[in-house]
Amino acid sequence: MIITIDGPSSSGKSSVAKEISKIFDIVHVDSGAIYRAITFLAINFNCIENESNINYKLLTDIIQSKKITFEKNNSSYSIAIDGVVVESKIRNSRISKLVSVIAAEKSIRDYVLIIQHQIASRNSVVMDGRDIGSVVFPNAEYKFYIDASIKERSHRRWTELKEYESNITIENVEKDLMKRDFNDTNRSISPLKIPENAVIINSDDKSIKNVVDEIVVFIKSNS
Repeated sequence: MIITIDGPSSSGKSSVAKEISKIFDIVHVDSGAIYRAITFLAINFNCIENESNINYKLLTDIIQSKKITFEKNNSSYSIAIDGVVVESKIRNSRISKLVSVIAAEKSIRDYVLIIQHQIASRNSVVMDGRDIGSVVFPNAEYKFYIDASIKERSHRRWTELKEYESNITIENVEKDLMKRDFNDTNRSISPLKIPENAVIINSDDKSIKNVVDEIVVFIKSNS
């Protein structure tokens, strides 16, 4: 079984996907975390001079020498590089600013596509991202698109980031999100869009549980 959940940054798709994976006992693949892990490697191996000058040849060589996986920890899955969980190291504002730039590079997307297909070939999965239902698995059994207003998404992202960066402001978070939305929807390769035949859910004024329940009811009634 393949369940895809797409949507803009901080729409709640990863939190929802995590709960869906527990309910159906399937693997949760957070595609955004894969791109964040790659961005983390790009920073650590000095592949980035600035946003417009990134050494993708070096970065591609580096990620091909690494093993990016999802490790199960109790009932949830965390991103790991060579077996070392890096979840806490990829959730910061610097990576948030750079990840959409790196994710727009074709060589990087091609590499991530291989990882996504390898995982799904061995497991039933719920996978969230921006092009999962439109590009990665266009024929998935169940496809969803979760959206939310920029104000709601900014508040969610700020709440998440302030755990790691106490001085971050919600105004800066909103500015960064708007820039990321523009990059995600206007890139030439696999832009963010609503997949064909996807169920659209607006998560404004809805808890994670509300959205999860809505998805579970749909899947069970259409299985």
